Amino acid sequence: MNLDKLIDGIATRISGPDVEVEDLSSDSRDIRPGWAFLALKGEKADGAAFVHQALALGACAVLSETPVEVPEGVTGCAFMADPRLRMAEMARRLHGTPDEHLALIGVTGTNGKTTTTTLIRQLLRAAGTGCGLVGTVLNAAGDWEEEAVRTTPESPAFYRWLRRSVDAGDAASAVEVSSHALCLGRVHGALFKVGVFTNLTQDHLDYHGTLEAYFQAKALLRNQCGRFLVNADDAYGRRLLEGGRCWSYAIDGEADYRATELELGPTGTRFHLQAPQGSFQVESPLLGRFNAYNLLAALAACAEAGFDLGRLLPGVARLTGAPGRLERVDCGQPFGVMVDYAHTPDALEKLLAEGRRLLPPGARLHVLFGCGGDRDRAKRPLMAAAVAAGADVLWHTSDNPRTEDPDRILDDAAPGIPEALRKDAARYHRDADRRASVAQALADCRPGDLLLLAGKGHEPYQEIHGVKHPYSDRAAVEAALGCPGKGQA
Repeated sequence: MNLDKLIDGIATRISGPDVEVEDLSSDSRDIRPGWAFLALKGEKADGAAFVHQALALGACAVLSETPVEVPEGVTGCAFMADPRLRMAEMARRLHGTPDEHLALIGVTGTNGKTTTTTLIRQLLRAAGTGCGLVGTVLNAAGDWEEEAVRTTPESPAFYRWLRRSVDAGDAASAVEVSSHALCLGRVHGALFKVGVFTNLTQDHLDYHGTLEAYFQAKALLRNQCGRFLVNADDAYGRRLLEGGRCWSYAIDGEADYRATELELGPTGTRFHLQAPQGSFQVESPLLGRFNAYNLLAALAACAEAGFDLGRLLPGVARLTGAPGRLERVDCGQPFGVMVDYAHTPDALEKLLAEGRRLLPPGARLHVLFGCGGDRDRAKRPLMAAAVAAGADVLWHTSDNPRTEDPDRILDDAAPGIPEALRKDAARYHRDADRRASVAQALADCRPGDLLLLAGKGHEPYQEIHGVKHPYSDRAAVEAALGCPGKGQA
């Protein structure tokens, strides 16, 4: 697109010629010839410091909040105001307003975003309807899948993926919308046909400061949705319902979409779905009460987006859920091992409740967990308390320490564990080396026991001292148990 057309009403060209722009990015490392570089100020760095790197990679223009020095003949532009919002408007314009050509379904909330969006995509594709995905694990358009970098990408990448979905013939796209994304304008301008609010519990207070501010950030999604669907069993969901213009789903209370006669079995879940479109029997291979909520939300969102529930239900039996979410690791061992992404107090409580339900009589529930570095420190003892309250054996280790001292993170969490338990060498084990902890936990498991590895889920790395090292919980288990041809991370 012609630059002057692209920036009309958004920015002012202050130097250099009008040029043709192929794409945009605010990350200088992603720049390709013919792309415009948006030099924005971030939390840790100022994009203006990377202008020359972007130009060396072929940037055809530079846009910044305030004029930056560029070589003679290089096109430079200055944003009028609110540069992150203007960046989103440019990206949407450049990619031909792709959100208008998709049934866009956005999912926000503390827990359940990844599984709910994954289920939406699996349900629609099983029914013969193309559906893209933008989320924590994968970004997808048509049959093209790519490992995701963050839950919700910056707006240029977000709209690029929506464009790919349109070009691939998708009729819909399911998007995880984080609170950070809403505050930073990453999905600004997008018209969501349906929005979903799953729940809200303590997380990201290092960024938002208070739980109320975190809630208000999540609630911003409602302003961009034709229909907004909320979990009526969640206290914050009920607050949204009080504001009107919302539809609801629930298991315990009354709602527009309700799961009744819920049966949680060792191999799946069954419930009766009462919906405005009729009553349906639902049988799913997904485990756990929280997955019943995720499936209920996915079905309700698809229905509110205009898709026929009757056509979607046959695909429920083939659902696989999201990678690293209550995922079994089976190497023929005489005990259970499951990997899950639970990394908040509430998610851990729910995970342990499900683990306890699956446990045979007389068997022990082992839980390996850690707390992320450079994140909400206040939730660390709360996470530890949740594990201490529900586990028979605790394996306290590192998650992603990032730039923090791993042992200090463990120290922060320790007060959540009763002192008597911390002194019980048979029940409490502390080792900052996660791979070693996994091996020790597996060696301690007896026939019938269940080991839950919490926190990392699908992640293929562990970040220590700012460096990402190849690692996955699944691979660590497979390596320790000697699964043939596995355990490579």
